[in-house]
Amino acid sequence: MSKTILTAPAKVNLYLKIVRKREDGYHELDTLFHPFPAIADTLEVTETGKVCTIHCADFDLPAEDNLIYKAWDQYAAVTGFRPGLHIELTKRTPTGAGLGGGSSDCASMLRFLNEHPDSPGLGHDKLNALAAGLGADVPYFLLDGPAWAKGIGEILSPTEVDLSGITALLACPDVHVNTAWAYKAWSNRDRDTKVKKSDAFDLTTAASGNNKTASKTKVTLFNDFEEVVLPEFPKIRETKEYLLKNGACGAVMSGSGASIISFFKDESAAKRTTAGLKAMNVESVIHRF
Repeated sequence: MSKTILTAPAKVNLYLKIVRKREDGYHELDTLFHPFPAIADTLEVTETGKVCTIHCADFDLPAEDNLIYKAWDQYAAVTGFRPGLHIELTKRTPTGAGLGGGSSDCASMLRFLNEHPDSPGLGHDKLNALAAGLGADVPYFLLDGPAWAKGIGEILSPTEVDLSGITALLACPDVHVNTAWAYKAWSNRDRDTKVKKSDAFDLTTAASGNNKTASKTKVTLFNDFEEVVLPEFPKIRETKEYLLKNGACGAVMSGSGASIISFFKDESAAKRTTAGLKAMNVESVIHRF
């Protein structure tokens, strides 16, 4: 039996602007995705049998409700390629944290199927459309680097973001934010409420040497969801405030929360901050770019 190990890394949103709510109920975004490889799920795929089965020690979820299964099923419906698979899923990306764990798992399965030697394969546009039908973040995970996303997340423009020399600290409060709730709360928010300018951070990065790259000297950290999520979830607000008080040069919520991505110019300060977060019962991960 053939066995393949797939890695499904997390992502963070460095910038997220909600442009508008469409008539079909979806929200259009202007967002900057960036990979966060320090956290990743693992899919051990064994080619066996005639169906797709999934086992995960951390979740008791029917296979048919899992995005991995949906990717397998929808890919088969479009291409006719339906290999028998058993998947051992190891979850390391927290759920409800705005890190795209399920979407990344889904994209990893689509990539596996599309690159399989027995698969007829799909071109970029058809694969991207299939991914978008499975989830707004899924098309991004078919890429390998940072990208601006528009529409509901399916219109992607790969970009260069130079974070060299900066230490990222991802804090994950033990809070689950429902994305559907967050969108509804944003749509129904008090229109007179304005996000303070202090809620946006200009993150200075090292020059990349590419004069055509707009982001080579500055990245703006901002998230529209903070306007409604932080007042409702004080643990997330307290975590962000703690990061900024302890040396972070910028911090922002990823996706609809609950994780906060922060950046430190001093790696030792980032390491000290993780100890304080642990005392607050907040898990954290450091990644050096």
